[in-house]
Amino acid sequence: MKANNLKNLAAVAGVMVSLSAGAQESSGSFGQEGQFVISTDASASLGYSTQGSGVGYIFLEPGADYFLKKNLSVGSGLQVRALFGSGDTVAAFGLNARIGYNIPLTDRVSVWPKGQVSLYIGDNILPFANQALPADVTVILEGYAPFLFHVTPHFFVGGGPRLAFGLGGDVEVNFSVATTIGGYF
Repeated sequence: MKANNLKNLAAVAGVMVSLSAGAQESSGSFGQEGQFVISTDASASLGYSTQGSGVGYIFLEPGADYFLKKNLSVGSGLQVRALFGSGDTVAAFGLNARIGYNIPLTDRVSVWPKGQVSLYIGDNILPFANQALPADVTVILEGYAPFLFHVTPHFFVGGGPRLAFGLGGDVEVNFSVATTIGGYF
């Protein structure tokens, strides 16, 4: 009798695990085709430059992405960057277009590398620039690979390395660590 009860209990547990796995798959884990993601990336720094002055910056980048296929996203965002130091504050505004690919590592952790091209209007787009750039349009190529922690279904936080190349008369390079927070539906 005990053996039959254990077999029945095992069968019920197996069915419950199968149903639970199916429900999780259909509930839309991050990166599913047709998902829409709203997020914002941010980074900030206070530092000392080799030119002998304190320099700081704040980057805020709200954006939206859409998954065309499983784990393959395209998106766009608005970028606001403020740089300050030596008594000057400079602001820059930009728009970007990006493409990304989500790589699930566990049920709650993934890495979502993205490449983007940004068009900026403003001065000193990247921090720690040797010279002030004229206030005109600047193109920046960026790579960003945030590791995401999916706190709850449809909500994530994360952070990771970011590399930016400013194109123009003088090529500028900036490496930083940025954070992200967002949700999807």
